[in-house]
Amino acid sequence: MILFSSGVRLIVVAASLTTPLAGCEMSHDRYVELLTRADSAMTSHQDRLRREFQLGHWRRFDYDEGAGILLFSDSGVAKVLADVQFVGVVSRRDSTWTWAWELPYVSPSLASAAAKARRYGWLHGVPSLRRSDWAADDADGWEMTSLTAWVAGGEGAYRAPSSDSSTYTFMLLRNVRWAPPGRRVETYLISPKAH
Repeated sequence: MILFSSGVRLIVVAASLTTPLAGCEMSHDRYVELLTRADSAMTSHQDRLRREFQLGHWRRFDYDEGAGILLFSDSGVAKVLADVQFVGVVSRRDSTWTWAWELPYVSPSLASAAAKARRYGWLHGVPSLRRSDWAADDADGWEMTSLTAWVAGGEGAYRAPSSDSSTYTFMLLRNVRWAPPGRRVETYLISPKAH
């Protein structure tokens, strides 16, 4: 593209999204440093959620995809609520990671944090953040979730198993809060997409 300004010709090159905008891949050492920082921050977040909200203690979880809310409960009574962003899924069947932005059943509004991580991957040359799916295990799911929280913000994370435990869905938690005392779970699960 050629632009003219005050008689001076400027040439602007439009970057292609098929290669990183920085022009090269992030070095392995730099990636490890980034991942270490992200994992450390996530560990601090998770420790705080365990301490303040007893996450890991509650017997059940449910989510209302339409409302974007994850709730933890005991004996049918909601205890803790969190707004969620879906990050991705690890399949135990074929050992793959798939980003939320690639999953047809996740609405774009609930995959916006993952989309932000993807943009970061393009801008900074991080292949694992921009490829839609790749060979992975549970540890990779936690790493991508930590990186997404680092890039897009999050107070913590949750890994939800599917009913047959063939997949794990990784989510960022935001706006974590106590539920009003005594409020039943079903009063929160109001959208047609509630699980």
